[in-house]
Amino acid sequence: MIGDLAAPNYTGDLGDGLVCRWSTAADADKIGGFLGLVWRPNADAPPHPRAVTETRMYMSGDFSFMGPGDFALVEDKGLPGHPIVAAACFWRHRWSFAGIEFGVGRPENVATDPAYRNRGLVRALFAMHHARSAAEGHLMQAITGIPYFYRQFGYEYVLDLGGHRTTYLPLIPNKNEGEAERYTLRLATVDDLPLIQQLYDQGRSNSLVWHEASAAYWRHRIGFWHDPALNDQDPQTVPLNTRYLIIVHQEYGSCGFMSLAAKRWGSDLEIYNLEVTPQVDLVTALPPLLRLLRDVGEATPYVGTEGEPLGQLMWLFGRHHPVYALLGEELAPRYEPPYAWYIRVPDLLAFLQLITPVLNERLARSVFATYTGEITCDLYPNGLLFKIERGRLVGIDPWRPPPYDPAASMGCPSLVFLQLLLGYRNIQELSAIYPDVSVAEKYKLLVATLFPKQQSQVHPL
Repeated sequence: MIGDLAAPNYTGDLGDGLVCRWSTAADADKIGGFLGLVWRPNADAPPHPRAVTETRMYMSGDFSFMGPGDFALVEDKGLPGHPIVAAACFWRHRWSFAGIEFGVGRPENVATDPAYRNRGLVRALFAMHHARSAAEGHLMQAITGIPYFYRQFGYEYVLDLGGHRTTYLPLIPNKNEGEAERYTLRLATVDDLPLIQQLYDQGRSNSLVWHEASAAYWRHRIGFWHDPALNDQDPQTVPLNTRYLIIVHQEYGSCGFMSLAAKRWGSDLEIYNLEVTPQVDLVTALPPLLRLLRDVGEATPYVGTEGEPLGQLMWLFGRHHPVYALLGEELAPRYEPPYAWYIRVPDLLAFLQLITPVLNERLARSVFATYTGEITCDLYPNGLLFKIERGRLVGIDPWRPPPYDPAASMGCPSLVFLQLLLGYRNIQELSAIYPDVSVAEKYKLLVATLFPKQQSQVHPL
């Protein structure tokens, strides 16, 4: 074994000829070929058409979340050509908690050759990911993924992910005879970046945890669609699936943006964002926008094996959104509740210390503005001691229940505590679900004040 797990030159011997390491730029096509085989629907299907182009994009040096050295790989050195048999790429994000930013490491494109599964290869790759994330000062890791699997590596379901309503095309109101359409849609350009950034940031006030989107991210995503080479490329191999459209009013010009799918796999067109400036009256704007989206969806390429006509618009706006209220059940009768992000916080104390200003604001706005006291939190087997003096947290320290007086102010398994910490559920909800979550009566209001339930809409971007 050479070097630290996070180091670019790290090599780990996993036995049986298997070696883990970090990628180099020369690995791009080899990784893409491997992913193409793993992502295909069955062993007899051809390689996934997007795997190579997507991997090249990730490793190009221009991608905003990772570089060419950020794939963790496992190779079988015992076979000719040393084939890749497992891989996971390492993305870097910036999120914020009530405005306080922190780094997030995100494993993505996690894959293992079926012949090598159940041998701990993903565990080895995640050890590399977690080491690199820690080396870069990240306080959190996050992943979107299949049910249960990532719990094995210290992740807990914590924040809403997805959730949608569906509008079926026959429900879209037709334009009145003689009525002029006052809105149009056009593909966003880099000149629209200030407007898009401003409108995207409007949503942060309604989200406790927020995904900060950098200017580099917007430039890459928007500039991508203006590459002339895309005109001759098979839509199935185009590595991005999200494009951005600008909403234009005939009188006051650019006044909003949408992000939506650039291709269809089924009968629906997926819409991920819709944000408008204050001058737009969404009540009157929504019917013409529905008609415009219907036209866009019908022109969006279908990339499945058998073409399906457009049948519905799918609004992936999470659990709540003003558009849902305007559509109502009449225009969007089907609702699918959110799945969830997997979240890992390896150093809970460090994260709590980072967000202490937010906790102090909550105390200052409450009946505890002059309170002095302590909260002991049993996290089984470790715990935390919160010290409050005149309405301010003056210390958060490690704590363990003493042997002859084990009673704590509250008890909560450490992974479940993440749901409380990030506002996903409140203490009453957790107590009702988990028998090992409890809080003494005299501390219930104080705990609820420090850790209230709050909505978060964390865009995967």
